[in-house]
Amino acid sequence: MLTGLAEQYAPLETGGVLLGWRKGPDRVVTAIVGPGPRALHGRHMFLPDHVWQIAQIDEAFARSNGDLDYLGDWHTHPDGAAALSELDRKTLHKLGRKTADSVMAIAAPAEGVGWTLAAWRQPRGRWLDRPGAAACELVYFSPEPGSTDWQDFISGTDAESRPGAGRRSPLEPG
Repeated sequence: MLTGLAEQYAPLETGGVLLGWRKGPDRVVTAIVGPGPRALHGRHMFLPDHVWQIAQIDEAFARSNGDLDYLGDWHTHPDGAAALSELDRKTLHKLGRKTADSVMAIAAPAEGVGWTLAAWRQPRGRWLDRPGAAACELVYFSPEPGSTDWQDFISGTDAESRPGAGRRSPLEPG
């Protein structure tokens, strides 16, 4: 979905929200929320439709019986690199003050065809301690319809070794 939205809006920026689980230092993305119908897209900026996104987050939270969590935001740099701009660093720092270990993912065109994705997490830190963003890896977990593989995954059971287990891969590779 993320790369599809990137293609749909290019050459304008777009973005959204990452939902999933925290398991120790890992962030497992299980759902991607898009920009929303009233989002504003520009060549070097993006403003999401917050009202729509909150409704989508609430719905996903209810469908998961409270198991999904807000992990952070994603957006594209269609004319640049998958790297944090100064504004991105400030935004991620603000997210980190509100949500423990917030994540920001940025997608940019890859050499040749497709998109590349990079991600950073913002440690919360203490009052005067302002730790910098650290690069991290995001994993997209997509269980087969009707399976309970996600329960095994977050409890530590190796669900991937069973036939029909969920797909676990780097977040939408191109």
